[in-house]
Amino acid sequence: MKSIKKYIFAIVLGLCVGVLTLVGQKYLPMNLNFLANSGAVWLIPAFLLSYFEKENRLQAIVNTIVCLLGCVYGYYIFEAVLNHHAFTFSGGALLWSGVALIAGVVFGFGAFVANQETSKLKYFGMNLLPAVFTAEGLDNVIHIEDYSHMIPAVIMKIIIGVVLYLIINRKNVIRIKNLLSYAAITVLGVVAFAVLFGNI
Repeated sequence: MKSIKKYIFAIVLGLCVGVLTLVGQKYLPMNLNFLANSGAVWLIPAFLLSYFEKENRLQAIVNTIVCLLGCVYGYYIFEAVLNHHAFTFSGGALLWSGVALIAGVVFGFGAFVANQETSKLKYFGMNLLPAVFTAEGLDNVIHIEDYSHMIPAVIMKIIIGVVLYLIINRKNVIRIKNLLSYAAITVLGVVAFAVLFGNI
């Protein structure tokens, strides 16, 4: 019963984030609009939810997936309501559902190992959020011709990634394992964004 309540909370949280995303896309000014157009932003509540719940590995993964799917369907269902058309499982909804499943596994596992003091993968978990923002910003830089109208937003993504790294790892900022983990995940993130947006 306790697990069911957690999953219901994850769904509700995801739905709210999805709705707020659409509202942000409509009303945020250009230089802040990236906050509502970045997949990385959805990962923050999903990751933190599982991290602070301190669940076992499977529960953390399932909880993260459920939250991210809530984000996807909260967004697309509210978009259908707002624009007065029936909700359908469009290509976009299916694509982002697939991304939610994959990201849910990665970030759910990351949230779990970030809580394990003795785990060799602890740094991997702790650096996932900083790396995904940095990677998205770097992907934008690589394809700057598509983002020339929002250069401040591109820079802000990278800054958010670096600041998150400094905050999360404030006691081990210059530790080699930490820096290598952050750099490696960032590189993998750049590759993942390239695959997602069809640039590979």
